[in-house]
Amino acid sequence: MRYLLPFFLVLCFNASAQDVSGLYSGILVNDSTKKVQNYELALSEYKGKITGYAYTTFVVNDTFYYSVKRIKATKENGALIVEDVKMVANNFPSERSKGVYQINTIPLPQQDSIKELKGTWRTNQTKVYYSINGGLDLKKDNDSLRSALINHLYELDVLQRPAAPVYVNNKEKETEKTKPATGSVAKTEVKAPKKESKPTKADDKSLMSKSKDVAPAAIPVESRTTKVMQTIDVVTDSLVLSFYDNGIVDGDTISVNFNGQNIISKTKLTAVAAKKSVLLRSTDSDMYQLTLIAENLGTIPPNTGLLIVQDGQNKYNVHFSADLQNNAAIVFRKKK
Repeated sequence: MRYLLPFFLVLCFNASAQDVSGLYSGILVNDSTKKVQNYELALSEYKGKITGYAYTTFVVNDTFYYSVKRIKATKENGALIVEDVKMVANNFPSERSKGVYQINTIPLPQQDSIKELKGTWRTNQTKVYYSINGGLDLKKDNDSLRSALINHLYELDVLQRPAAPVYVNNKEKETEKTKPATGSVAKTEVKAPKKESKPTKADDKSLMSKSKDVAPAAIPVESRTTKVMQTIDVVTDSLVLSFYDNGIVDGDTISVNFNGQNIISKTKLTAVAAKKSVLLRSTDSDMYQLTLIAENLGTIPPNTGLLIVQDGQNKYNVHFSADLQNNAAIVFRKKK
């Protein structure tokens, strides 16, 4: 039977009491090793049935790894039980252990509005592997533009991308296709990918060739709009920046400026980090801007990636998106 999931991506989310639908992002912590993984959940609750997708990422030896899994969930004794159903995609160097899956147990808050999910996770025990466990801490954020999981679902052809905007004289023009109806909720149907086994290189090429997005013509870098995606408070005088492609590696190439000075030029994003250290020299404002410039859109527009910022003992993950009309920027604010 074909799997079909009605899923709502919303910027203004209106859910009924204790409806868990939405996007959640945060971390998983392993109780034994104390290692931390980044984790996203996209959940849809419809007529008592809860389905969705999970996205887990981690970095080992400056190499970025990810997995996308289809999940199902139930409400039992005041808790949300989330279980893996099937691996959709990953870039692991070896085959995933068969028969091992993750189960999350998350006590549901008493209030109607769910803003965070805190609980525990464990893997099942098999004849070969012991169960491992830990904690999870997720916060709700229904802005799909900040979701790496949603980008993966676009790339895997699970979600249909929104209609590309029409540009006239380098300005976006609203059309009946792109303009949302007043007071309506944006709705997107999610369907299961045609292939749910681990993608091969040939599969990646096939997925890339399916992209039919037609990007507007490129405009000069100095004429592009720069959008600040995040402001980060930092404490040290030196930052280590690591840039990755956080999806299917499709040839995305970027240049990076720091306070107006070029520090990375036309570098292709891959699963292996492109690294750069920057000094935060004293300024009147103690504000520093990192600008990411798309040199192309790869084969799956737009140009997307992951920036990991190492600030002493602190680490920040920033998912960025840029195109040939818009740069992405991150502002660092030095704490006094």
